[in-house]
Amino acid sequence: MSLKVSLNLPSVLFPTSRAIQALRVQIEAATGLRFDSPWRRGAVGIGWQGGRAAAILQGLGRPTLTVAPGPLLSPYDTPRTGLASLRLTLSGVPFGGSPPEPGAADRLRAAGLFGRNRFARGAEGLDDALVGTPALILAEGELASSPRRLRAVVERAMAMAPELRFLVAGPDGCPGFDERLSPRLHMLTHPVDPWALFGRVSRVFVATPEAACEARLAGAATVRLGTDGAEPTDADLLARRYGTGLHYFDPWMAEPIGFAACLERVAWLRDRYTANNRPTVLVGISGWKRPALDVFTLGPHGPATHAMTAEDAVAAASLNGARVLAWATRMPERLEPLCAQLGLPLARIEDGFLRSVGLGASLQPGASIVVDDRGIYYDPRTESRLAHLLRTEDFAPALVARAAALRRLVIARRLTKYNVGLDAGTDAWPTDRRIVLVPGQVEDDASVMHGSPVVRSNRALLAAARVRNPQAFLLYKPHPDVEAGFRPGAIPEEEALLLADRIVGGFSIVDLLDRAHHVETMTSLAGFEALIRGLTVAVHGRPFYAGWGLTEDLAPGADRGRRLALDELVAGALLVYPLYLDPVAMKPCTAEQLLDRLSAARDAAGPSRLALSQRALFVMRARYAVLNPIVRRLRAKRGIAQKPAKSPE
Repeated sequence: MSLKVSLNLPSVLFPTSRAIQALRVQIEAATGLRFDSPWRRGAVGIGWQGGRAAAILQGLGRPTLTVAPGPLLSPYDTPRTGLASLRLTLSGVPFGGSPPEPGAADRLRAAGLFGRNRFARGAEGLDDALVGTPALILAEGELASSPRRLRAVVERAMAMAPELRFLVAGPDGCPGFDERLSPRLHMLTHPVDPWALFGRVSRVFVATPEAACEARLAGAATVRLGTDGAEPTDADLLARRYGTGLHYFDPWMAEPIGFAACLERVAWLRDRYTANNRPTVLVGISGWKRPALDVFTLGPHGPATHAMTAEDAVAAASLNGARVLAWATRMPERLEPLCAQLGLPLARIEDGFLRSVGLGASLQPGASIVVDDRGIYYDPRTESRLAHLLRTEDFAPALVARAAALRRLVIARRLTKYNVGLDAGTDAWPTDRRIVLVPGQVEDDASVMHGSPVVRSNRALLAAARVRNPQAFLLYKPHPDVEAGFRPGAIPEEEALLLADRIVGGFSIVDLLDRAHHVETMTSLAGFEALIRGLTVAVHGRPFYAGWGLTEDLAPGADRGRRLALDELVAGALLVYPLYLDPVAMKPCTAEQLLDRLSAARDAAGPSRLALSQRALFVMRARYAVLNPIVRRLRAKRGIAQKPAKSPE
């Protein structure tokens, strides 16, 4: 930041656009300056490169700090969600930054990143465009978004080399450009991976010296269409593109980091984006769930299409060979046979096992999902993708070690699926009796109806637990959705206390597991949460974590025919099976990163029974009592059977 002294910077900046305001945290971190009023003495305006406000300030002769996206960006980056890199210039002079780190060129070649990385990786489907080894006119950045400017560049290149055929392509596509300009010209309007083209074209024409950087790193011959002058060296290009004036940030936390760390994290997000390698049709997704699901499914083919009926879904999917993803409990009955008939891939979606601070029943969006193309984890009638991988996967030692570290972190952070509940306190807990926790469930839950063949109600579970543990101090915890009055399964207090020693509704499940020695459950996720904390667990049903030699399995047919170590189970359930989303940055993330967000949100909210205000609780109860019957009738018209809902906690 040595340029600050020579340019005599003031102490404050004033923003001139919403995009700049959205990037405030990053800009202040990069500059060491703060945003303030334009009337503050000596304040410098800060504007978006090419924006109107920046142009006006420059026209008035006022010092202006200009902001532009940097060269390392994830496919999920926007000013609102944060940019992984920013380019800053003060009155035309690069501001801050440092020369590229040693080995930067090799890292860039290995990563194959370019621009916003919103393209499918590789050259698949480009063979026709590359017939005869054409020359490439690389359209990137502002050039790609300006058809008039791009046309001028194309005409100049064709005049410079009248013997060549040309391909015009770039990482953001070339929308709005007319390729009928010449029969020597072929245009790819959709985003294309430039690294996949550099080795298959005769040369690369670029409009600015910096645009030649990656092509030169790839060993391609480059031709600059700009002004005359000395040809910069590869080191010079690398410094211009990735050095002075560039500031790098963690894509999720928006904190300054080094070039190498930024490159690695952007590459992870790029790979997550390109994994969505087919168009997607989402079925049965409620409006409040859609923002998260749209991020989970975003890929090179664009955002997902939403449908609510089986017929609309298969019609949309048939247009472009899309995959169909349906919310498991909202899937129309006709969808599966229609997809099979048309050869369309179908998978079910559900919440993952580390979800949120607050209940799904209270419309709290989830930060993890599972996508299952075989069944769904809570219905043992069909082997789910999770059950299949737990039965067949040869878990690598590195993955198991990561699972062990994640498990320890979950315990240390005191996290669960919903992260609600009050402190259980320390008074009147017996020290001379075995404490057994019995977690209640929603009684029309599919995991209970289909996965617990003998014990199928909370009353029956409580009675079985008492018979099996006659001398124990029995704690009964009603399910949060039942306790809130949203779902069925309540036991009158006087009946429950004939079997249980204490009803512990509203308390944090973690606090209760801290005090318990043993858990008796049908299919509740509390059994899994107890397992990872070292408790013994007796299972009356067939949840995903039963049958592997880790639980006492009481239901017929529970044995899976394989024994797993605890951290192999954790690896499958928390690392391989789910996908995770940072609910603040709204970008895919790892399980470990989500733990940070859940911890912060839980600590900020403070202890509460349901993470709901009294007003919100009243509204939700009214919704379930008044609106849900109407919604069920509408779903029936769309072919969604009135089958048990899922909430296996």
